[in-house]
Amino acid sequence: MKRNVFSLDCMDCMRMLKTSMLPLMLCLLVSSWAVVAAGADEKSAAVSLFEQANILHTQGEFQQAAEQYSSIISTYGVSAPLLYNLANSYAAVGQVGLAVLNYERALRLAPGDADIQGNVAQVRKDAGLYRDDQPLHRRLAEMLGVDQWLMIAGCAFLCLGLSALLATTGLVGQGGKSLYWLMIGSLAVVLLALPPAVFRYQDWKIGVVLAEDAHLVISPFADAASAGDIKAGRLIRPEREHGDYVLVTAETGKAGWLNKGSFALVTE
Repeated sequence: MKRNVFSLDCMDCMRMLKTSMLPLMLCLLVSSWAVVAAGADEKSAAVSLFEQANILHTQGEFQQAAEQYSSIISTYGVSAPLLYNLANSYAAVGQVGLAVLNYERALRLAPGDADIQGNVAQVRKDAGLYRDDQPLHRRLAEMLGVDQWLMIAGCAFLCLGLSALLATTGLVGQGGKSLYWLMIGSLAVVLLALPPAVFRYQDWKIGVVLAEDAHLVISPFADAASAGDIKAGRLIRPEREHGDYVLVTAETGKAGWLNKGSFALVTE
């Protein structure tokens, strides 16, 4: 006679477990469906508001469109198209600082986007924010974000490690020469991808001057002598703080102390 491996008490426990798990699973299923449905409703609402803001922009109501885009960002978060359209609205009403700031933020999400790069370049040109000609390596570095450069370097490093491992095992036979060139190529990619990643990392903490009447001072005090004016939309690199002031270096190379309220970081 076949013996049941479970005692009677254990069988009762299993039946109780099944009867208690079923409602729990149904509850989790309903909860999951509710979360998905809520997410779909939220996305639909955001898209609807985005389209309304686009209509306002098309009708020439740029300030209202900017307010609508900002409201969507506050409620639903950011995206490259949202920041791009917001920047376009600010540019249309002459708020150069906010326009450049949001173009730069959009480029963080969509590095290399030709439309964003073209518009920010045009806004800067119209505002007289000329930049010295960037060297070739800087222009190449700006084609991708820091994470993308690091991913390229990481993949090349992995390929280099695997090819080196195969070379040491001696299993490649006649393919040894190809493996050798693969190692050389992978090493070259690693060495070429790391410097742009460093450049892009250094650019990660830049800020944008927002105030139209901003000026640099020679020390971090309100009554300090002026070190020169700085235009709204100018990119700056913060270095250290003291009270209400931050020591910054502008993209033009000019340095001085700038009031904290005069600029915003791209990463904020």
